[in-house]
Amino acid sequence: MPLNEYQPKEQFIANHHWLFTEHQFDWFIRQRANNGLDASGALMKISNRWYVHTDKFTQWFTSHSA
Repeated sequence: MPLNEYQPKEQFIANHHWLFTEHQFDWFIRQRANNGLDASGALMKISNRWYVHTDKFTQWFTSHSA
């Protein structure tokens, strides 16, 4: 999996600011074991920083839309 498919959390939020706030995204992360985000493979934590796999997060996010 190429590293260019991952974005730092802050950059990802800035690029998608119209979809959710930083607080909402942090809630997604805190609840990742319950909301399926953990199993999706969309997040990676390295040295206390979160990285988001854009395609996998998009698949997870769209599968949870009402």
